Amino acid sequence: VAPEGGLGARLAALASRLVGDLGVVRSHVAPAYPPEYGALGVYARGYHRALAQQVRALAQRPLAVPDLYLLLDWHSNAYPR
Repeated sequence: VAPEGGLGARLAALASRLVGDLGVVRSHVAPAYPPEYGALGVYARGYHRALAQQVRALAQRPLAVPDLYLLLDWHSNAYPR
């Protein structure tokens, strides 16, 4: 994710990339594997770990109070959807 655009733009870009990529996995990649492999779940867990690393890195930086609330709100409300 490009660093410009502020925290809200970065979080929106991460969410958009996640949804888009997992849609491609669901429709094009997962069908190539036997169902018992659970390919979509494997990819989803990998994306979740990578996203967690990105959010963790964002949270490690000093954040202004509005950005801190934005990150907490995104984590609690937007990401679970």
